Amino acid sequence: MVRAPSPSRLVAGAAFVAAAMLGGNAAEAGGGCRGAACYQLVKTPPVYKTVTKTYKVRPIQRRHRVVPAKYEIQTESVMVQPEARIAHTRPAVLGSVTEKVMLSPATRRWEVTTDAFGQTVGCWVDVPAQYGYQSRIVEMVAGSTYYETVPAVYEERQRRVMVRPTYVVREERAAGYRTQRRQVLVSPGSKYWTPIN
Repeated sequence: MVRAPSPSRLVAGAAFVAAAMLGGNAAEAGGGCRGAACYQLVKTPPVYKTVTKTYKVRPIQRRHRVVPAKYEIQTESVMVQPEARIAHTRPAVLGSVTEKVMLSPATRRWEVTTDAFGQTVGCWVDVPAQYGYQSRIVEMVAGSTYYETVPAVYEERQRRVMVRPTYVVREERAAGYRTQRRQVLVSPGSKYWTPIN
């Protein structure tokens, strides 16, 4: 914006310029003016300032992610046959024993005989006891029972074991922002005339 000088100054300035042209005295800027009739054009630059603005470019993002269960192969000892007790019998030991036994007891009997003269004679006759030998089977050593312990039997087996269950992870991604800077005109430049002197 250029501010014009007052009319009286413009008239004086125009007369001065005409005189300078007629007289052949061309003046350089501000160099040939005299008195208060000369003006100089003054320019002021525009004034800017930097404005910073932050705006959202991405909203908050939320999601759920399922983490599957984790498994491992473990080896363990498994009993396939328990401990057992087995009974064993020792048979009795038998032997033969021979014993003297009385077959018949001692007795007396009445015997009638005829002697050498033809006489009948009766008398008592002692009959001794009769003995014999008899064998029999007897138990020499009694029978018995003893127990044998059979230890348990184990095997190594592998099985799949879950060491961590399935769980859900909740993830959140923060909103995204961007900062932008730009120049803003605060005051436009101006132009105006001012007296040289």
